[in-house]
Amino acid sequence: MKKDPTNRFFPLFFVCSLIAALWATKPLSAQDSASERHFPNAKAEVDQAIQQLHGSMKGRLPILEGFVEEGRQPLDHFDRGFYECAAQVRSDGGQTIVRITAKITAWYTDPAAAQSGYRVLPSNGRIETDLLDQLGEMLAKKTTSTAPASSNGAPRMSLPTAPTRSALADRPLGLAPVSPVIVPVLRQPATGPATTPGNEDLNALKQRREQAEKSAKSLRDEVKNLEEILRNQSHPDNLAVVRKAGTPILVKPGGAVLLTADAKDEFEVINLEGAWVHVQISGASRGWVQRAQLDLPEGFVNTSKTQTSPTASDKPAFRVTHEDTHSFGGKWPQLQGKTVRIIWVEPAFDASQATSGDAKRQFAKSVFVEALKEQSSAAQPPGGVVIIFDSADGGQVSVSTSNLAQWQAGQLSEDSFWKQCLVEPPEMFQSTQNP
Repeated sequence: MKKDPTNRFFPLFFVCSLIAALWATKPLSAQDSASERHFPNAKAEVDQAIQQLHGSMKGRLPILEGFVEEGRQPLDHFDRGFYECAAQVRSDGGQTIVRITAKITAWYTDPAAAQSGYRVLPSNGRIETDLLDQLGEMLAKKTTSTAPASSNGAPRMSLPTAPTRSALADRPLGLAPVSPVIVPVLRQPATGPATTPGNEDLNALKQRREQAEKSAKSLRDEVKNLEEILRNQSHPDNLAVVRKAGTPILVKPGGAVLLTADAKDEFEVINLEGAWVHVQISGASRGWVQRAQLDLPEGFVNTSKTQTSPTASDKPAFRVTHEDTHSFGGKWPQLQGKTVRIIWVEPAFDASQATSGDAKRQFAKSVFVEALKEQSSAAQPPGGVVIIFDSADGGQVSVSTSNLAQWQAGQLSEDSFWKQCLVEPPEMFQSTQNP
């Protein structure tokens, strides 16, 4: 009697179908990229779902490994990671296409201190994919579909239903749920000739099952480790909360509008200046908000423009931590190839607190004056001075010795002196009195 070849390969076909269905929890078709996905929902539904994901579109990264591409610079030299995502939505026929782009910034500590600073790191697509997954699960509630009945009597599978909205809200970015992989025991049909797969087929099935179980265990361990990291992180105590939607965030007090904030949005307070609050938006971005439009954190009280933190009083805003002499590592013509004196400073009260541009300029001037006095008695004075601010808002300012001497001799005005300096980045040293 001739054997039916379909009976021999039916168990292998069923297991392959099961593995394919399990991978379907992360839909990426051949034409999709890691940051773009097609949805059958209407554009209005997609826009509404993206609004609900607003809180997950930006934030701090507990670690950089697993979120950025490995480059020539080792990741252990980076810290203060922050991400901010943007969504582009467009209609294409009966589908809605969503493209997520993520910008990741972090502070890079270079062995040559003059080359340290904030850098933009390339995303490896994990953040974008997670947001698209969450968006797809939210939209799945709005789309009901019925699987067609099998015509050949093959077993059918029920995929997991989409989680509720509350479950999605509680899920931290980058932590997708991991379900155990279960391979069912295949049984022979009750009727017909009994057929058993060869030893080679059975060994292949066992190997696949073992690999799937190892992969699931590895993912569960990774999720547990990341959740432990998030639990151990302390919530910042310097966050101001926006009172109502549409609150403008300005470039400077009374200046142009950078963006508008939603109600309950939170921003880190850099410092208070009269009726204005200097806040950190993301990465190196800063802005100003009217004090009456925010609920300030406990401990921030009325302060004058010269006060940089709730405990600063009339003490210096910064302190010098250490100094060194090196060859200038940048390409600025005034100092390129010259030996410079590098001075590291940090906030005098709390290294995690940022300070205003006015406070930085004032302290930098006092450091420059002292450096010029010391260099006047040196046999071979350096060609310039570089001050590095090691604080939450970072930055550095450099000046040549000749320009510093001209300023002290009265040959350069205050404005002209600062124009002769190399200020990186400029917005971190912006003066509110003379921006």
